[in-house]
Amino acid sequence: MAKKIQHDSETRKELLKCAKEEFMDKGFMGASLRNICQKAGVTTGALYFFFKDKDDLFCNVVGHMMDRLNAVLTEHFSVEVDEMNNGMASDHNEGSDFESARNIVHEIYMHREEVLLVLTKSQGSSMESMPDNIVDQMDAHNAFICEAMCRAYGTPMVDRNVVHWMSHSQIDMFIFMVTHIDNEKDALKFVETGMKYLISGWYGLVKPWQDSE
Repeated sequence: MAKKIQHDSETRKELLKCAKEEFMDKGFMGASLRNICQKAGVTTGALYFFFKDKDDLFCNVVGHMMDRLNAVLTEHFSVEVDEMNNGMASDHNEGSDFESARNIVHEIYMHREEVLLVLTKSQGSSMESMPDNIVDQMDAHNAFICEAMCRAYGTPMVDRNVVHWMSHSQIDMFIFMVTHIDNEKDALKFVETGMKYLISGWYGLVKPWQDSE
């Protein structure tokens, strides 16, 4: 039984490895399950023992990366929600924003190939809408944070469309980074600068404007 379990684990691992190579080469729609099975040295029946279909296989190739990114985002959201609920809306710790951004960069570059699969090779799969889903998740959180900060600073609530645009800008920063910068060191420098820009813009929206004389 132990040998059977070990064999199954190794077979599944080899299928994921070969699937990743096929998806990266041909994209989700162009990938062939037959080619993946041939490269892995198994029958298509063996593949369907582990995965329901091609979409399930693709989701398993990128799933660990998505879980890690969601964990980092969820942790950061939780910290900010606690701040807002504890009366710290006007005393937000920007250091946590930079720390979260650095953690996201690290996770992205630990699994950059999987990230690029989702961004550039997922058309036709259930992962195709994942970037938009993350924007929506970010947007709901940002709307809550924006309302809390506007109340704390005594400013009118920012137009909802502007908040949505800011949410897109946050995610677009990371998308631009991972598609244009090859290594984590340079990506960190880019994100440090990008975060300064985004945070300055955010406070420009929620804080009262000081008229210059």
